Amino acid sequence: MLWRSGFEAVAGVDEVGRGPLAGPVVAAAVILPRRTSGDPSRSSWIAQLRDSKVLTAPQRTRLAAAIQEHAICSVSGVSAQVVDQINILQATRLAMKRAVAALPTTPDALIIDGREVVEGGIHQVAVIDGDALCASVAAASILAKVTRDRVMCELDQRFPGYGLAVNKGYATAEHRAALTQLGYTNIHRLSFAPVREAFGGLSDRQEVRP
Repeated sequence: MLWRSGFEAVAGVDEVGRGPLAGPVVAAAVILPRRTSGDPSRSSWIAQLRDSKVLTAPQRTRLAAAIQEHAICSVSGVSAQVVDQINILQATRLAMKRAVAALPTTPDALIIDGREVVEGGIHQVAVIDGDALCASVAAASILAKVTRDRVMCELDQRFPGYGLAVNKGYATAEHRAALTQLGYTNIHRLSFAPVREAFGGLSDRQEVRP
């Protein structure tokens, strides 16, 4: 526990959206409030934090609201165009770096899900399955997931026909069929193989829809 090692403001960091064919990769950073006696509200919602993938959408929405109300947090995204320019690994690290930099309080230490590294000279620990093992990382995973899902629902209104509100940009059969039928948009990741394959390697580029 970093708190026991003398670190006061410890931020959990996680991302969502590495795998989709469309939309941004989104990262969040969350500094949870320290446990204090006589504060049952803290334990009531923090005890419910889990990896976002094992929660229902209503549970994630409710917990995201509690995180935003009671914790110090920030969210940042990196667009599909930037993913294509610098690759998904670097885009993920950039989203995490931006999320940490956007925190209103500079953290003393970071707990990062997986094996990633956030540039900036802050003491950090990478934890495999951190979103299942660490409350602050779970909070970051929830906040990032809720934010990205909302963005994808908004993009579904702008780019109908791809099922983005349902598939959230992932490579479902419906999404891949829509790519072939409708062409790609400026929110699709042209560097991802399923998008390239839909157009024979993009040698003959389809018109990018605004």
